[in-house]
Amino acid sequence: MMTRAVKHALPDGTLSAAAQRVLRLMLEAELAEQWEEAELACEGAQCWVGLERTSRTIVSELLRRALIRDCGESGKGIERYTLNEDGRRAAIDPTYQVPELHGRCRS
Repeated sequence: MMTRAVKHALPDGTLSAAAQRVLRLMLEAELAEQWEEAELACEGAQCWVGLERTSRTIVSELLRRALIRDCGESGKGIERYTLNEDGRRAAIDPTYQVPELHGRCRS
């Protein structure tokens, strides 16, 4: 079954422009040590990076490609995500070929 998130991933394995933008926003906030702005927060279908809204579809794309991680501080219906090393790499290098997990853990 194909999900909506698949429509945003490009066939060559690169990320959509919207997903790359979210990663760059998160990385810029990290580098500026603006920790709350560096989190991707979702409540229901509403997702935000700082003051910028993004779609749940983009969050799904980033999760499916293991570029963000749950920071484990979710509560009151709010999910919070931060960049991981692959996410930082993809934010810096737009040509980074992001692996797709297809339900298996990367070794």
